[in-house]
Amino acid sequence: MAPRRARWLTAQEAAAILNLTSAEVCTLLAVGRLVGVKTKQPGRAGKAQWLVDPKSISKEKKRTAQQPRRARGSV
Repeated sequence: MAPRRARWLTAQEAAAILNLTSAEVCTLLAVGRLVGVKTKQPGRAGKAQWLVDPKSISKEKKRTAQQPRRARGSV
């Protein structure tokens, strides 16, 4: 039996896991810290969504766990 492939998550689902906003997830996608693809939504002309690789989410969680947390809004 073939191993089951993990389902890619939407940016909103990834944001909930990482305790971020979906805009911050899109920023992480843009800088390459998360792996994702942009897919068109069927039946909705001109609408698309980001799908994020769950492996990259777990790597990002490990990366942020190793760094000391700074308060949001601090320089």
